[in-house]
This record gives sequence, structure tokens and C-alpha cells, in this order.
Amino acid sequence: MSSSYGPDDCRYPLDTTTSSTLTLPDGRKLAYAEYGSPAGAAIIYHHGFPGSRIEASSLHHAASKVGARIIAIDRPSFGWSSPHPDRTLLSHAKDTGVLADHLKLTRYGVLGVSGGGPYALACARALPADNLRAVGVVCGLGPPDMGYRGMKFMNYLGWTFGQRMFPGLCRWWFSREPGARLDLPETERMELMRQGFEKSKASMHPKDAAFFGDLDQRWVMLRTAAEAFSQGMGGFSQDFRLLNSDFGFRIEEIRKDLKVQIWHGTLDENVPTHHGEMVAKRIGDNATLKITDDTHASIFRERKEEYLGKLVKAIQS
Repeated sequence: MSSSYGPDDCRYPLDTTTSSTLTLPDGRKLAYAEYGSPAGAAIIYHHGFPGSRIEASSLHHAASKVGARIIAIDRPSFGWSSPHPDRTLLSHAKDTGVLADHLKLTRYGVLGVSGGGPYALACARALPADNLRAVGVVCGLGPPDMGYRGMKFMNYLGWTFGQRMFPGLCRWWFSREPGARLDLPETERMELMRQGFEKSKASMHPKDAAFFGDLDQRWVMLRTAAEAFSQGMGGFSQDFRLLNSDFGFRIEEIRKDLKVQIWHGTLDENVPTHHGEMVAKRIGDNATLKITDDTHASIFRERKEEYLGKLVKAIQS
């Protein structure tokens, strides 16, 4: 692919024609976008950290193939969703339930990826059994008491020390990332992203190099970030704090009749494998744990038909 390969060439739907907003009971706006099969089994998607609803566009074709209707939400202060200064994991689960009622979803699943994993677990804890039939967590972060051993060095510093002691420094550090540089034209941000990949690809695992070297995936990342930081760095800072604090519920409290599917890679240096293992253990016998030979990025990209397909079957059973 040439350097002229632009967003209109991307195989994933990057426009906002499937995006909408819902006015919540307190007047806030909750944004969501739909991908996949409109008549398929409904799966409410919780994006990574940081991220936005556009992240789920890369699931569009896989979702269409397995019969899934993806409804991807922007968390407060991300994308088109209003800020919510007092939000918690459980309050966002409540917002998720309001959206499900608005869309008249009588049976649905929830999927959380990476930093969206804790929000999926909050939904598993809080949403009604009559409607929420299955939950999926892919490379999902566990609560902070699980520790961060196994993360790559800079991530480990950020989660164990930086966010708690120097949140402003973490915010500044991340604001320098190409995707967060909304002061630059999109073409310049893409070029910075390309340069960063070229500098680091030799040290990457081949599975990560395949992910970050894919121009289609890179466009999804760039547009995802543009939405994630469109309201500034507030959503990033709030999410970082919430994900690195007590979740407000115990994973053991998730109801035992709910099917929960946990997917994690042995090569994950963003969220250590033991997070997936310990989350599954705390949930109990109703959790299914699938460990694969994947990195944090590759499990999301290479296994999407598998985890979406299994979630669809669980919703429909």
C-alpha cells in the first residue's frame, strides 16, 4: 500500500453515519455506533483505554460473518458522550442498561476489550439476568489487587507509580502520542504514527508488527484516537484513575448463571496473562477461559471471529 492510502481506502467503516446519541435521564448524552449485522445477536461493546466507539469498526466484517450486531459505546468524556465527573464502573454499567432499554434489546451480550474489560465485568455484576445473557472479556484488565507484574516496563511504571503519584505527568506523556496530537492535521498524525512504527518494528513481536503495520488498522487507531481525545485529556485521566482503583464490586459477586468468556494471550505485555486467569478463577465455574499464543494486539485482531462467534452462540442459547 502506498503512502497515499487514505481513510476512504480503508476496508473498515470509519465514517460516523452509524453513530447516534441517546439522552440519558440526567440529561447527559451517550454516544454509540453500530457495526456488523443489523439483525444479528446484539453485543454492546466497551472500548479499550483510551479509545472510542470507532474502535469497534474493525470488528464490522467479522461481526457480519458470525451474525453479530455490535453496538459500541463512547464512555463519558470520550467521543460524543458527555462528561460525567462522578462516574464509576457501575454507573457506566447503568448507562449501558439504559441504552439496551432504549434499543429494546430483550437479549444481548456485552463485550469488553483491554481497558473495557472492567466495564464488561461491571455489567455482569449489575445488569438484569432476564436481558444480559453472556459476557466476553478479551485481553481485559483485572482489578489492581491482581498486580501489574508482567507488563512492559513503561506500562508497569505508569500503573504502579505514575498514575497514583504523578497523574499530570502521565497525562502529559500520553498527550504527546501521535493519535492525541489533534493540533496537527490528520495526515501529519498518520505520518508520525508511521515513523514510530518504523523505528520500533524491529523490536516488536512479529504478531504486533503485523497488527501495527496494517494500514487499515492504523486508520482505525487514528480515527479512534481522534474521537477519544476530541474533548481533551479528561476522559483519559478519569479512566486511568478508575481502572487503577477499587472497582466498587467484587468479581465473585457476578451471578453464577451468567456465561462469561475470558480470552487472553500468553504474549500479552500490556495486560498480564494472570489477570485473565485470576478473573476467571474469581468468577467460578460459569467462566470459560481461553488462553492463546497471542499478544495484546493480535488476540483482538486474529481471534475476532472466534470470540464474537462464541458470544453469539451464548446469547442465543
